[in-house]
Amino acid sequence: MSEPQYTIAVSNYNMAETLAVSLTSILEQLDGRFEVVVIDDGSTDGSVDILERLEAAYGSLRTVYDAGNDNLGEARNHSFQVAEGDYVLAAIDTDDQFTHCIPEFVDFYHQIEAGRESDFLLLGDGIYMAPRELVLDVPYRSLGYGEDRDFYRRLIAREALLSLSHIPVRHSIGYDRSLKEKFRVGVETIVVQFQSGLDFVPYMQWALDETLNEGGQLERHRGLAHLILAPFAYALSLTKAQYDAPPEFRDIGRYKEALRDVHMTAEQMEDRLDIDIDWTAVGPRGRALFDKETADNVID
Repeated sequence: MSEPQYTIAVSNYNMAETLAVSLTSILEQLDGRFEVVVIDDGSTDGSVDILERLEAAYGSLRTVYDAGNDNLGEARNHSFQVAEGDYVLAAIDTDDQFTHCIPEFVDFYHQIEAGRESDFLLLGDGIYMAPRELVLDVPYRSLGYGEDRDFYRRLIAREALLSLSHIPVRHSIGYDRSLKEKFRVGVETIVVQFQSGLDFVPYMQWALDETLNEGGQLERHRGLAHLILAPFAYALSLTKAQYDAPPEFRDIGRYKEALRDVHMTAEQMEDRLDIDIDWTAVGPRGRALFDKETADNVID
């Protein structure tokens, strides 16, 4: 296999139930420009057998076994470090099945790249793409669930993140957390927010505003959950490693506003960057997926 231009970076831990279907949905749409790197942190559920079988069938797949990472942030950094491509595509979970979209997402990225003077990450639905050098320069921190939010904050502070509103390109294939697990992950996500430098009082104000929001039931329920859990999560965060947030985003409300500002349709990106996307280069499938008329609300 020739040296790849693009690395699909995937993290796995005990996801044997969905692993084969998820990875196959990715591998079947790739050509020789791509490799898939899986970081497996000591799975014990049969994932290793599945990965070995897939490696034998697909020359573009390689796995780092018993990787030794303590959390998702470390696993994602590990995948970037061993990537051989000039660009990395990540945030891909092994409990999702992907439609044929990855080559088109790459082509779309390069169309947007023509209007940029500096490196950037393009965030999509369950997938993002960036130059490898950028994600090595702005790495994840050693954090658990919610690690992406800290990562995005630091990229936005560098004016290095764009978020594309588009048709969904993935769907869940069966991994359903128990109520207890959902609660644990929810608390951990808020703990990670405080670990990564968010201030408590603005966080509570944001949660209260969401609870009183007249816009939608989802926002109100989310706000109430955060309002109840945040004090406990903040206290728990004080017992863990602490990181600094960009000063302008220690207030979660300001971060949410900044994220909404960089979340756009393809047409809005054309206007913002003063470029014309060549949709013939992206192809009809890519245009059907990525040329959306209106932007959805971004929920982070």
